[in-house]
Amino acid sequence: MPSPADTNATAGVSRPLKVFFVCTSLGNSRRGIESFFRECFDAMHGYPNLHAELYKGGGVDAPDEYRLWCLKKFGWPAKLLGKLVRRNGYVVEQLTFLPALINRIKAGKPDVIFYSDVNLAMRLRSRRDSIGVPYTLLYSNGAPAKPPYDGTDHVQQVTPLYYQEAIDAGEPPGKHSLVPYGIAVPPGDPAGEPVAKQQLRRELNLPIDRPIVLSVGWISPRLKRMDYLIDEVASLPSPRPYLVMLGEIDETSPPIIARAKEKLGDANFAVRSVPYEQVSRYYRSADMFALASLKEGFGRVYLEALIHGLPCAVNDHPVMRYVLGEVGSFGRFDQPGELAKIISAELALPPDPAAMARRRQHVRDKFSWDALRPAYFQMFLDCHLGKKC
Repeated sequence: MPSPADTNATAGVSRPLKVFFVCTSLGNSRRGIESFFRECFDAMHGYPNLHAELYKGGGVDAPDEYRLWCLKKFGWPAKLLGKLVRRNGYVVEQLTFLPALINRIKAGKPDVIFYSDVNLAMRLRSRRDSIGVPYTLLYSNGAPAKPPYDGTDHVQQVTPLYYQEAIDAGEPPGKHSLVPYGIAVPPGDPAGEPVAKQQLRRELNLPIDRPIVLSVGWISPRLKRMDYLIDEVASLPSPRPYLVMLGEIDETSPPIIARAKEKLGDANFAVRSVPYEQVSRYYRSADMFALASLKEGFGRVYLEALIHGLPCAVNDHPVMRYVLGEVGSFGRFDQPGELAKIISAELALPPDPAAMARRRQHVRDKFSWDALRPAYFQMFLDCHLGKKC
Protein backbone atom coordinates (compact mmCIF):
# COMPACT_ATOMS: atom_id res chain seq x y z
CA MET A 1 0.00 0.00 0.00
CA PRO A 2 1.49 3.39 -0.97
CA SER A 3 2.44 5.81 1.75
CA PRO A 4 0.64 9.16 2.01
CA ALA A 5 3.68 10.82 0.46
CA ASP A 6 3.56 8.42 -2.52
CA THR A 7 -0.18 8.98 -2.91
CA ASN A 8 0.33 12.75 -2.99
CA ALA A 9 3.11 12.44 -5.53
CA THR A 10 1.21 10.21 -7.92
CA ALA A 11 -1.85 12.46 -7.67
CA GLY A 12 0.19 15.50 -8.59
CA VAL A 13 -0.30 17.25 -5.24
CA SER A 14 2.94 19.05 -4.52
CA ARG A 15 2.14 20.45 -1.07
CA PRO A 16 0.29 19.33 2.06
CA LEU A 17 -3.45 19.04 1.54
CA LYS A 18 -5.25 21.71 3.58
CA VAL A 19 -8.50 20.58 5.19
CA PHE A 20 -10.79 22.74 7.31
CA PHE A 21 -12.76 20.70 9.87
CA VAL A 22 -15.93 22.71 10.56
CA CYS A 23 -18.45 21.99 13.33
CA THR A 24 -20.49 24.93 14.59
CA SER A 25 -21.76 23.25 17.78
CA LEU A 26 -18.41 21.83 18.88
CA GLY A 27 -17.73 23.25 22.33
CA ASN A 28 -21.41 24.08 22.89
CA SER A 29 -23.21 20.75 22.47
CA ARG A 30 -22.58 17.08 23.28
CA ARG A 31 -24.06 15.13 20.37
CA GLY A 32 -22.14 12.35 18.68
CA ILE A 33 -21.21 14.56 15.74
CA GLU A 34 -19.38 17.04 17.96
CA SER A 35 -17.37 14.30 19.67
CA PHE A 36 -16.58 12.81 16.25
CA PHE A 37 -15.22 16.06 14.81
CA ARG A 38 -13.23 16.65 18.01
CA GLU A 39 -11.58 13.23 17.80
CA CYS A 40 -11.20 13.23 14.02
CA PHE A 41 -9.28 16.49 14.06
CA ASP A 42 -7.11 15.30 16.93
CA ALA A 43 -6.39 12.04 15.09
CA MET A 44 -5.57 13.64 11.72
CA HIS A 45 -3.75 16.74 13.00
CA GLY A 46 -0.10 16.22 12.10
CA TYR A 47 -0.76 13.38 9.64
CA PRO A 48 1.84 13.32 6.84
CA ASN A 49 1.07 15.66 3.92
CA LEU A 50 -2.06 16.98 5.63
CA HIS A 51 -2.57 20.43 7.14
CA ALA A 52 -5.70 20.29 9.31
CA GLU A 53 -7.46 23.24 10.95
CA LEU A 54 -10.52 23.03 13.21
CA TYR A 55 -13.26 25.69 13.34
CA LYS A 56 -15.81 25.45 16.14
CA GLY A 57 -18.44 27.51 17.92
CA GLY A 58 -17.26 27.05 21.51
CA GLY A 59 -14.28 26.24 23.67
CA VAL A 60 -10.84 27.82 23.46
CA ASP A 61 -8.29 28.34 20.72
CA ALA A 62 -5.38 25.91 20.39
CA PRO A 63 -2.76 25.19 17.71
CA ASP A 64 -4.63 25.10 14.35
CA GLU A 65 -7.91 25.21 16.30
CA TYR A 66 -10.14 28.28 16.35
CA ARG A 67 -13.39 29.32 18.01
CA LEU A 68 -15.57 31.52 15.78
CA TRP A 69 -18.39 33.65 17.14
CA CYS A 70 -21.95 32.46 16.64
CA LEU A 71 -25.25 32.35 18.49
CA LYS A 72 -25.55 29.07 20.37
CA LYS A 73 -28.47 27.04 19.05
CA PHE A 74 -29.99 26.45 22.52
CA GLY A 75 -29.61 30.06 23.68
CA TRP A 76 -32.61 32.38 23.77
CA PRO A 77 -31.20 34.83 21.17
CA ALA A 78 -30.90 32.04 18.58
CA LYS A 79 -34.35 30.71 19.42
CA LEU A 80 -35.90 34.19 19.23
CA LEU A 81 -34.21 35.01 15.94
CA GLY A 82 -35.18 31.60 14.63
CA LYS A 83 -38.85 32.30 15.34
CA LEU A 84 -38.62 35.62 13.51
CA VAL A 85 -37.16 33.98 10.37
CA ARG A 86 -39.13 30.73 10.78
CA ARG A 87 -36.05 28.59 11.30
CA ASN A 88 -34.76 26.70 14.33
CA GLY A 89 -31.89 27.70 16.61
CA TYR A 90 -29.46 25.30 14.94
CA VAL A 91 -29.93 27.03 11.57
CA VAL A 92 -29.38 30.40 13.24
CA GLU A 93 -26.20 29.06 14.84
CA GLN A 94 -24.86 28.03 11.42
CA LEU A 95 -25.80 31.26 9.68
CA THR A 96 -24.23 33.45 12.36
CA PHE A 97 -21.07 31.30 12.19
CA LEU A 98 -20.79 31.88 8.43
CA PRO A 99 -19.27 35.41 8.17
CA ALA A 100 -16.26 34.64 10.36
CA LEU A 101 -15.71 31.33 8.57
CA ILE A 102 -15.74 33.03 5.17
CA ASN A 103 -13.02 35.39 6.35
CA ARG A 104 -10.94 32.39 7.47
CA ILE A 105 -11.49 30.69 4.12
CA LYS A 106 -10.33 33.75 2.21
CA ALA A 107 -7.22 33.97 4.36
CA GLY A 108 -6.40 30.28 4.65
CA LYS A 109 -7.50 28.98 1.21
CA PRO A 110 -8.41 25.39 2.18
CA ASP A 111 -8.53 22.61 -0.40
CA VAL A 112 -11.34 20.75 1.39
CA ILE A 113 -14.02 21.82 3.87
CA PHE A 114 -15.14 18.82 5.94
CA TYR A 115 -18.53 19.39 7.57
CA SER A 116 -21.84 18.03 8.79
CA ASP A 117 -23.70 21.35 9.15
CA VAL A 118 -25.88 21.32 6.03
CA ASN A 119 -27.27 24.87 6.12
CA LEU A 120 -23.78 26.29 6.53
CA ALA A 121 -22.50 24.27 3.58
CA MET A 122 -25.39 25.35 1.35
CA ARG A 123 -24.17 28.94 1.69
CA LEU A 124 -20.55 27.94 1.18
CA ARG A 125 -21.50 26.22 -2.06
CA SER A 126 -23.61 29.09 -3.41
CA ARG A 127 -20.93 31.67 -2.52
CA ARG A 128 -17.89 29.70 -3.64
CA ASP A 129 -17.28 31.87 -6.70
CA SER A 130 -17.72 35.13 -4.81
CA ILE A 131 -15.46 33.91 -1.99
CA GLY A 132 -12.83 33.22 -4.64
CA VAL A 133 -11.35 30.01 -3.20
CA PRO A 134 -11.80 26.76 -5.18
CA TYR A 135 -12.42 24.51 -2.16
CA THR A 136 -14.36 21.28 -2.36
CA LEU A 137 -17.08 20.36 0.13
CA LEU A 138 -16.99 17.01 1.95
CA TYR A 139 -20.19 16.06 3.78
CA SER A 140 -19.99 13.63 6.70
CA ASN A 141 -23.34 11.85 6.38
CA GLY A 142 -23.85 10.47 9.86
CA ALA A 143 -27.46 11.60 10.39
CA PRO A 144 -28.04 10.27 7.64
CA ALA A 145 -29.44 12.39 4.80
CA LYS A 146 -30.99 10.61 1.82
CA PRO A 147 -29.91 10.90 -1.82
CA PRO A 148 -29.59 12.85 -4.03
CA TYR A 149 -26.58 14.75 -2.68
CA ASP A 150 -26.64 17.68 -5.07
CA GLY A 151 -25.47 20.20 -2.49
CA THR A 152 -21.99 18.79 -1.89
CA ASP A 153 -18.96 17.63 -3.86
CA HIS A 154 -18.18 14.45 -1.94
CA VAL A 155 -19.91 12.37 0.72
CA GLN A 156 -18.54 10.33 3.60
CA GLN A 157 -20.88 7.36 4.08
CA VAL A 158 -20.22 5.81 7.47
CA THR A 159 -21.97 2.45 6.97
CA PRO A 160 -22.44 0.06 4.01
CA LEU A 161 -26.24 0.42 4.23
CA TYR A 162 -26.26 4.11 3.36
CA TYR A 163 -23.40 3.81 0.88
CA GLN A 164 -25.33 1.19 -1.07
CA GLU A 165 -28.52 3.21 -0.79
CA ALA A 166 -26.76 6.11 -2.50
CA ILE A 167 -25.38 3.95 -5.30
CA ASP A 168 -28.74 2.25 -5.85
CA ALA A 169 -30.31 5.71 -6.18
CA GLY A 170 -27.98 6.48 -9.10
CA GLU A 171 -25.30 8.46 -7.28
CA PRO A 172 -21.84 8.25 -8.93
CA PRO A 173 -19.64 5.86 -6.89
CA GLY A 174 -16.67 8.22 -7.21
CA LYS A 175 -18.57 10.85 -5.23
CA HIS A 176 -18.89 8.60 -2.17
CA SER A 177 -16.36 7.16 0.27
CA LEU A 178 -17.31 4.37 2.67
CA VAL A 179 -15.30 5.36 5.74
CA PRO A 180 -16.79 4.66 9.18
CA TYR A 181 -16.54 6.94 12.16
CA GLY A 182 -13.32 6.49 14.08
CA ILE A 183 -12.81 6.55 17.81
CA ALA A 184 -9.87 6.66 20.23
CA VAL A 185 -9.28 3.25 21.84
CA PRO A 186 -7.17 3.08 25.01
CA PRO A 187 -4.35 0.52 25.18
CA GLY A 188 -4.84 -2.74 27.01
CA ASP A 189 -8.09 -4.30 28.17
CA PRO A 190 -11.01 -2.67 30.02
CA ALA A 191 -10.69 -2.41 33.77
CA GLY A 192 -13.26 -4.47 35.64
CA GLU A 193 -12.23 -4.34 39.29
CA PRO A 194 -15.33 -4.41 41.54
CA VAL A 195 -13.72 -2.27 44.24
CA ALA A 196 -12.81 0.48 41.78
CA LYS A 197 -16.31 0.39 40.29
CA GLN A 198 -17.90 0.76 43.71
CA GLN A 199 -15.68 3.73 44.54
CA LEU A 200 -16.56 5.38 41.23
CA ARG A 201 -20.26 4.90 41.93
CA ARG A 202 -19.86 6.59 45.30
CA GLU A 203 -18.20 9.55 43.60
CA LEU A 204 -21.05 9.74 41.07
CA ASN A 205 -23.74 9.31 43.72
CA LEU A 206 -24.97 6.05 42.20
CA PRO A 207 -26.05 2.90 44.08
CA ILE A 208 -23.28 0.40 44.87
CA ASP A 209 -25.47 -2.60 45.68
CA ARG A 210 -27.42 -3.18 42.46
CA PRO A 211 -26.79 -3.51 38.70
CA ILE A 212 -26.75 -0.34 36.62
CA VAL A 213 -28.11 -0.09 33.08
CA LEU A 214 -26.73 2.93 31.23
CA SER A 215 -28.21 4.67 28.18
CA VAL A 216 -26.46 7.61 26.49
CA GLY A 217 -28.49 9.73 24.10
CA TRP A 218 -31.03 12.50 23.69
CA ILE A 219 -33.39 12.44 26.71
CA SER A 220 -36.49 12.37 24.56
CA PRO A 221 -39.20 10.05 23.24
CA ARG A 222 -37.97 10.90 19.73
CA LEU A 223 -35.25 8.90 18.01
CA LYS A 224 -33.62 7.45 21.15
CA ARG A 225 -37.03 6.36 22.52
CA MET A 226 -36.21 6.79 26.19
CA ASP A 227 -39.88 6.16 27.00
CA TYR A 228 -39.60 2.60 25.65
CA LEU A 229 -36.43 2.08 27.68
CA ILE A 230 -38.15 3.20 30.88
CA ASP A 231 -41.15 0.95 30.24
CA GLU A 232 -38.91 -2.05 29.60
CA VAL A 233 -36.93 -1.57 32.80
CA ALA A 234 -40.15 -1.01 34.71
CA SER A 235 -41.50 -4.35 33.43
CA LEU A 236 -38.68 -6.28 35.10
CA PRO A 237 -39.39 -8.02 38.40
CA SER A 238 -38.04 -6.47 41.58
CA PRO A 239 -35.31 -5.84 42.47
CA ARG A 240 -34.89 -3.99 39.19
CA PRO A 241 -31.58 -2.59 37.94
CA TYR A 242 -30.90 1.10 38.43
CA LEU A 243 -31.35 3.09 35.20
CA VAL A 244 -29.02 5.95 34.26
CA MET A 245 -30.00 8.11 31.26
CA LEU A 246 -27.23 10.43 30.18
CA GLY A 247 -27.55 13.00 27.41
CA GLU A 248 -28.92 16.23 26.02
CA ILE A 249 -31.84 17.63 28.05
CA ASP A 250 -34.22 19.99 26.25
CA GLU A 251 -37.89 20.90 26.02
CA THR A 252 -38.82 17.32 25.06
CA SER A 253 -37.19 15.88 28.19
CA PRO A 254 -39.67 16.69 31.02
CA PRO A 255 -42.22 14.03 29.94
CA ILE A 256 -39.43 11.42 30.01
CA ILE A 257 -38.38 12.43 33.51
CA ALA A 258 -42.02 12.38 34.66
CA ARG A 259 -42.49 8.93 33.13
CA ALA A 260 -39.41 7.59 34.93
CA LYS A 261 -40.71 8.95 38.24
CA GLU A 262 -44.09 7.33 37.68
CA LYS A 263 -42.86 3.95 36.42
CA LEU A 264 -39.62 3.51 38.38
CA GLY A 265 -39.71 5.84 41.37
CA ASP A 266 -37.24 8.59 42.24
CA ALA A 267 -34.82 6.19 43.94
CA ASN A 268 -34.44 3.94 40.90
CA PHE A 269 -33.15 6.16 38.10
CA ALA A 270 -31.01 9.18 37.28
CA VAL A 271 -31.21 11.63 34.36
CA ARG A 272 -28.11 13.73 33.86
CA SER A 273 -26.34 15.89 31.30
CA VAL A 274 -22.57 16.05 31.83
CA PRO A 275 -19.53 17.27 29.86
CA TYR A 276 -18.33 14.77 27.28
CA GLU A 277 -15.03 14.20 29.09
CA GLN A 278 -16.96 12.89 32.12
CA VAL A 279 -19.09 10.34 30.23
CA SER A 280 -16.44 7.63 30.43
CA ARG A 281 -16.83 7.55 34.22
CA TYR A 282 -20.45 6.50 33.78
CA TYR A 283 -19.52 3.75 31.34
CA ARG A 284 -17.00 2.45 33.88
CA SER A 285 -19.62 2.50 36.62
CA ALA A 286 -22.25 0.57 34.63
CA ASP A 287 -22.93 -3.14 34.15
CA MET A 288 -24.48 -2.91 30.70
CA PHE A 289 -25.52 -0.46 27.99
CA ALA A 290 -28.91 -0.18 26.27
CA LEU A 291 -30.21 2.13 23.57
CA ALA A 292 -33.80 1.85 22.34
CA SER A 293 -33.52 3.67 19.00
CA LEU A 294 -34.86 1.62 16.11
CA LYS A 295 -32.27 2.94 13.66
CA GLU A 296 -29.08 4.98 13.72
CA GLY A 297 -26.88 6.78 11.24
CA PHE A 298 -23.96 5.07 12.98
CA GLY A 299 -24.11 5.25 16.77
CA ARG A 300 -20.74 6.21 18.27
CA VAL A 301 -22.14 5.55 21.74
CA TYR A 302 -22.08 1.84 20.87
CA LEU A 303 -18.33 2.07 20.34
CA GLU A 304 -17.90 3.99 23.58
CA ALA A 305 -19.77 1.29 25.49
CA LEU A 306 -17.82 -1.54 23.84
CA ILE A 307 -14.51 0.18 24.59
CA HIS A 308 -15.43 -0.04 28.27
CA GLY A 309 -16.32 -3.71 27.86
CA LEU A 310 -20.06 -3.34 28.38
CA PRO A 311 -22.59 -5.72 26.86
CA CYS A 312 -24.82 -3.71 24.52
CA ALA A 313 -28.55 -4.25 24.03
CA VAL A 314 -29.57 -2.74 20.67
CA ASN A 315 -32.29 -2.99 18.05
CA ASP A 316 -31.71 -5.48 15.25
CA HIS A 317 -30.95 -3.18 12.32
CA PRO A 318 -28.27 -3.37 9.57
CA VAL A 319 -26.37 -0.36 10.95
CA MET A 320 -26.22 -1.83 14.45
CA ARG A 321 -25.16 -5.18 12.99
CA TYR A 322 -22.33 -3.44 11.12
CA VAL A 323 -21.12 -1.49 14.15
CA LEU A 324 -21.43 -4.19 16.84
CA GLY A 325 -20.95 -7.36 14.79
CA GLU A 326 -20.64 -10.50 16.88
CA VAL A 327 -20.32 -8.67 20.20
CA GLY A 328 -23.80 -7.08 20.30
CA SER A 329 -27.06 -8.33 21.81
CA PHE A 330 -29.87 -7.73 19.31
CA GLY A 331 -33.64 -7.61 19.71
CA ARG A 332 -36.80 -6.33 18.04
CA PHE A 333 -37.31 -3.11 19.96
CA ASP A 334 -40.52 -2.33 18.13
CA GLN A 335 -41.99 -5.09 20.30
CA PRO A 336 -42.73 -4.83 24.05
CA GLY A 337 -40.65 -7.09 26.27
CA GLU A 338 -37.70 -7.49 23.86
CA LEU A 339 -35.30 -5.16 25.62
CA ALA A 340 -36.37 -6.40 29.05
CA LYS A 341 -35.53 -9.94 27.98
CA ILE A 342 -32.01 -8.96 26.92
CA ILE A 343 -31.40 -6.96 30.10
CA SER A 344 -32.45 -9.93 32.24
CA ALA A 345 -30.23 -12.34 30.31
CA GLU A 346 -27.13 -10.10 30.36
CA LEU A 347 -27.37 -9.18 34.03
CA ALA A 348 -27.77 -12.85 35.00
CA LEU A 349 -24.29 -13.60 33.64
CA PRO A 350 -21.22 -13.36 35.90
CA PRO A 351 -18.56 -10.75 35.08
CA ASP A 352 -16.40 -11.96 32.18
CA PRO A 353 -13.08 -10.14 31.65
CA ALA A 354 -12.44 -12.11 28.44
CA ALA A 355 -15.76 -10.95 26.96
CA MET A 356 -14.96 -7.37 27.98
CA ALA A 357 -11.59 -7.62 26.22
CA ARG A 358 -13.23 -9.01 23.05
CA ARG A 359 -15.59 -6.04 22.90
CA ARG A 360 -12.77 -3.52 23.10
CA GLN A 361 -10.70 -5.46 20.57
CA HIS A 362 -13.61 -5.44 18.12
CA VAL A 363 -13.56 -1.63 18.21
CA ARG A 364 -9.78 -1.49 18.00
CA ASP A 365 -9.69 -3.70 14.90
CA LYS A 366 -12.48 -1.95 12.94
CA PHE A 367 -12.90 1.60 14.18
CA SER A 368 -9.76 2.86 15.92
CA TRP A 369 -7.96 5.84 14.44
CA ASP A 370 -4.87 3.70 14.02
CA ALA A 371 -6.89 1.53 11.65
CA LEU A 372 -8.70 4.37 9.85
CA ARG A 373 -6.26 7.28 9.41
CA PRO A 374 -5.13 6.21 5.91
CA ALA A 375 -8.74 5.88 4.75
CA TYR A 376 -9.56 9.38 6.01
CA PHE A 377 -6.57 10.87 4.23
CA GLN A 378 -7.53 9.10 1.01
CA MET A 379 -11.10 10.39 1.33
CA PHE A 380 -9.83 13.98 1.71
CA LEU A 381 -7.62 13.50 -1.34
CA ASP A 382 -10.42 11.97 -3.42
CA CYS A 383 -12.66 14.90 -2.52
CA HIS A 384 -9.99 17.42 -3.49
CA LEU A 385 -9.33 15.75 -6.85
CA GLY A 386 -12.98 15.09 -7.69
CA LYS A 387 -15.52 17.23 -9.46
CA LYS A 388 -17.20 20.28 -7.97
CA CYS A 389 -21.00 20.33 -8.04
